[in-house]
Amino acid sequence: MNDSSLIDRVAELAAQLTPVSDIAAILDIDEDDLRMALADKGSDIRKAYMKARAETALMLRNQEIQLAKLGSPLAVQMTGSYLRQMDNDIDY
Repeated sequence: MNDSSLIDRVAELAAQLTPVSDIAAILDIDEDDLRMALADKGSDIRKAYMKARAETALMLRNQEIQLAKLGSPLAVQMTGSYLRQMDNDIDY
């Protein structure tokens, strides 16, 4: 699971918010092996997966913020939930 081309492909699919089971199917790799690699906080594949996923989430949050600034009630509600998630993610 440390093949750089495999890691790049997993990251690409994660950036497209592809579920882990679908990533395994698309790449023809064992789903349990992929899940184990993603559970290992030190693995390169997990780092690439998490970074790609976080970058896409950031892009989507930015779009929601822009819509909230334009007055979208749903976007305002969503950005409020993002703020609560941030608060819950902080270790005080």
